[in-house]
Amino acid sequence: MLPSTIAALLLASLPAASARALAQEPGAGEIQVPEGVVEEDQDWITLKFDETDQGLTLAQFVKIAQEMTGRNFTIDDSTGGGTAAGTLESKRLLLYGPKRIRREDFYAFFQIMMKINGFVIVQQGSGDLAVEVITLDNVQTRSTIKANGRFVEADDVEAYADQPATYVITVFRLRYGQAQSLGVNLRTALGSSGGGSAGQDAFMPLPYENALLVQGFGPFVAAAVRMLRILDVEPHKVQPEFERIRLQEASAEELAQTLTDLLENIENPAQARGRGAGAEQAGQEEIETRILANPRDNSLLVVASKDRMELVKDLIAKLDTVVEIPETNFRVYMLQNISATDLQEDLKQFLDRTRQAEEQAQRSTQGTSQRRVEQSIVVEAQEETNALLITATRTKWEELRRLLDRLDQRQPQVLIETALIEVTEEFSRDIGVEFASVDPPTGNAAKGFGFTSVGISTLIDTDGDNQVDTRLVDTSAAGFTAGILDGEAFGLPALLRAARTSSNANILSVPSILVTNNRGASVESKDEIPTSEQTPVASVGVTETFRDYQEAGIKLNITPSISGKKYLRLGIKLEISAFTGTFTPGSTVPPPRVTRSLETTVYLPDGATMWIGGIIRDDMLQDQTGIPWLSDLPVLGWIFSRNQDTSTKTTLYFFCTPRILNDFEELADLSEAGKARAADVIGLDRVQRIDPDFRRQDPLDLIQEADLDGDGQSETGYLDPSGFEDPVFLSTQGEADPAQVRLNGLQPAAAAAPAAAPRPAGRNLPEGLE
Repeated sequence: MLPSTIAALLLASLPAASARALAQEPGAGEIQVPEGVVEEDQDWITLKFDETDQGLTLAQFVKIAQEMTGRNFTIDDSTGGGTAAGTLESKRLLLYGPKRIRREDFYAFFQIMMKINGFVIVQQGSGDLAVEVITLDNVQTRSTIKANGRFVEADDVEAYADQPATYVITVFRLRYGQAQSLGVNLRTALGSSGGGSAGQDAFMPLPYENALLVQGFGPFVAAAVRMLRILDVEPHKVQPEFERIRLQEASAEELAQTLTDLLENIENPAQARGRGAGAEQAGQEEIETRILANPRDNSLLVVASKDRMELVKDLIAKLDTVVEIPETNFRVYMLQNISATDLQEDLKQFLDRTRQAEEQAQRSTQGTSQRRVEQSIVVEAQEETNALLITATRTKWEELRRLLDRLDQRQPQVLIETALIEVTEEFSRDIGVEFASVDPPTGNAAKGFGFTSVGISTLIDTDGDNQVDTRLVDTSAAGFTAGILDGEAFGLPALLRAARTSSNANILSVPSILVTNNRGASVESKDEIPTSEQTPVASVGVTETFRDYQEAGIKLNITPSISGKKYLRLGIKLEISAFTGTFTPGSTVPPPRVTRSLETTVYLPDGATMWIGGIIRDDMLQDQTGIPWLSDLPVLGWIFSRNQDTSTKTTLYFFCTPRILNDFEELADLSEAGKARAADVIGLDRVQRIDPDFRRQDPLDLIQEADLDGDGQSETGYLDPSGFEDPVFLSTQGEADPAQVRLNGLQPAAAAAPAAAPRPAGRNLPEGLE
């Protein structure tokens, strides 16, 4: 046994040619093969391992393979300890019964038996330099086995299907399949989980080349390639179907969009079956469902797969139905009491802020719930019909309609009567004396002169000698004017002026206006005077053109707001202006103007006349013009001066009476009273031009006498039919609520003595109507 082992070791350590020569030369430690184990019959080889007493060693089996195939074998003991060589010598190969093999298949049979016994064959080199290296199949030798694997084209892999001890590497290029998905699936289906060659058989996807790198021993790689050929086939392509579907009731444009949105959330039946089978078919393309509207004949053009087409037809059949009242998102809200233009702006701002708040709330909860997408509300005003054009869903419309119902309410009206009282007292006094002593000289003589001037007269030169020689008195001045006439010396050597003016004014302005609650009102009464502008023009002179108007008068702005318990909040702005001088036509400068204004916000009870404010002005002016020292003399000082005293006192009061009118009957009462007052001023006939139905209301109990028989005497009386006018208030049916007829809680007396009818207690009626 020892000589055989030594010979085997030498064979493994020597080069292939030397080892083969050593094995063939007798007497050089050649491995001996028992007789009768191998029988050759031309192309056939018969193995009879059971002819030996204890079986054939693996080393002897390698010797037989070397002789039958002509290949050179060596042993890889790089893992140390001579494990491979010792195993070949010690391990016996048992095969019961003879084995008849074709000569060309012997090497494959040799690999099978070696693989069974834990050895693999790795080829080193190629051609004449090729050597078959026998090594153990374990963890320590895997890197060597892989590093020396044979790269084989995919078409040639089948030749290694019966070589389980040969490590093969190949690349299979896919035409239809996907490398990533096939690699994962094949690794799961064909991968080994045990020992031995576990971990050496592998699939590596090459996605950029759409190929699979397959490596492993011959049978595994061959089986993998066969399976890839089966799987890598062109997928079945579903042919699309085309249908033109006429609609009977629905609109093609609307239904096309609805179906498109609906089908995005409905699963394709083919996809459902694919997931039910456990995996998607690689490379299979789904036909996109397209739905187009054909407005010419109100039809739908549908392109889809067969299964999808049936689904589309089913949906169309359910949606293309008769609708009793077609639903629409377009709404019209007719406003009765509010301006559509005014409400539109406020409503848009409210809806925009509401939408922003909803979006912010959705963003804050976006991680926990799906964001809800709804149609925005669109609001536009239609001025001609005072309506709002609204686009909204049914739910939003119901909310918006309730809001509009609350807003479009007739607001109470407020009659605002104001009184502006202005009392002015003005007093002025003017006393003055002027002296003069002027004697014009003759020749070269020199003479003195002297005179006083306090504004009573004007000194003038009448003869053009550049010397004043007379005094001119203002004849238009008011008051008393007296003096001394001197025909030789200056004409008026002494002049006295005395005047006193006193004026009183009591002005009452009563502007009234009817205004809706919470709306502003304005009353203006003003005087306008034109002013001109003078412009010098070359070669023409001065041209005068109109510039503008200067205004003065009363301007009242007031805004009422009804609060609880019959109180009103009034925003008042009053401006009073007046010209204090006389306007001269053609003047470029307007007279002085005085302006007084008042602006406040007050709370007033309904129907009460309250003082709002006023202005009191007291001016005293004293003006003295005279000769120094002499004008200060007691008693006589007035002879040498002019004294002007002016006193002006102005008192302005502003009163306001607001009256809330909850119904039109109250407004009718006030209107009748106003017409009656107008008839007293301008006459009944002129009022009837405005209201032909207006008649004076005589007392109902007035009985007039009349001449009924034509004898010129009034024998009998009759009831004046003019008193029977249509009642202001409409009668009710059945028992009426006292509050509805404004009885102020009065209850009828059960048995009361006859008495005179009480004076009617009108509510908030102006003076003279009650």
